Amino acid sequence: MGRVCKRAVVCLLLLTLLILYLLPWSWSGSLESVSAFFNYDDEMLGQERQGKVKESRSNPDVVTVAGLGQRRLCPLGSFRLSTMETCMPWLGCKEITNEVTTKINIGSGAVKKVTVYKAVWRNHTVAYSKLKKTAYLKYFSKGIEMLKTLQHPSVLQFVGSCNTTLLTEFYKFGSATFFIERILKLYSYRKFDNVRTRFNMALSYLEAIHFLHNSPVGTRVMCDSNSVYKTLTQFLVTQDFKLVLGDLDRLPEVNHEANLFIKCFSKRVRSQFVAPEQLWPFENETFDYSRMPSYDEKTDIWKIPGVVDYLLGKVNGSEVIRLHLFKVHQQCHNRDPRQRPTTKVLLEEYNRVKNMLFFLNIT
Repeated sequence: MGRVCKRAVVCLLLLTLLILYLLPWSWSGSLESVSAFFNYDDEMLGQERQGKVKESRSNPDVVTVAGLGQRRLCPLGSFRLSTMETCMPWLGCKEITNEVTTKINIGSGAVKKVTVYKAVWRNHTVAYSKLKKTAYLKYFSKGIEMLKTLQHPSVLQFVGSCNTTLLTEFYKFGSATFFIERILKLYSYRKFDNVRTRFNMALSYLEAIHFLHNSPVGTRVMCDSNSVYKTLTQFLVTQDFKLVLGDLDRLPEVNHEANLFIKCFSKRVRSQFVAPEQLWPFENETFDYSRMPSYDEKTDIWKIPGVVDYLLGKVNGSEVIRLHLFKVHQQCHNRDPRQRPTTKVLLEEYNRVKNMLFFLNIT
């Protein structure tokens, strides 16, 4: 009798574990339906590839989806746009003056006093940024030097500069917020508004933060990020729907060995989006910057779940992703910064989820 009971208990435990394992899949109906769902649009993407081949012959700025992938870096001091076959040296004053033609105004930075134009260089579309007031030249030049130093697939590509002019790669989809709120709602792009596109955006965002925390100029922190919206306005969307960091002006350095830490805000912040250590700790006292405790790169980690939640949206399958990321995202919100995971740990977990849920290579 005792053996029968023991076997029954063991069977019950095994059955319970099996149910817990399959539970995430049941959220979308069944295990079979989920596997079909995460593969459903490859035929659609294939049609999109075929449809763009002929178009690319007449327009050098159109690239077939099949030819897109992670941007290949050129040697330092050179660039290669997605419509170029080989690397070219960064453009200087002579090339910008003689070979670049500005077309239309596509934006303006009120704080930075910069006007951005869509421009053309040798039949390739580029972004042409012009400083409006020379009083900001030092600030502008510092941003250019940072951009040149941090060239990486996760960062806006530098093309050239000349005094008050900056030339960069042009991204027709604009910022991440504009892409999600406007572009994906257009009829011609609705078919791409799915969990695969959105998860890849989230993964590329995390890759950018990982690069900043391990950059060639030390650990850099995204200070200009007191809300999800503000954070994502600093990212541009590539043709294959990945995010690249386009604003490198406020990336202060953290150095634990040198006891170098940062303070991002000169005024009191009350946002629930920022990390707890970025909030004024003396509730009933007037904010005093000199008394504000400093902090490190783990403030970026705290913000990752909020940004990713926005990027995933409410498309079919997004809740499955959230469920699998729930544990590691909980760790990101540990009130002790030292207990939060690093971007390396997060990338490992994100890629584990990607490999488990997406059966084909979607990057």
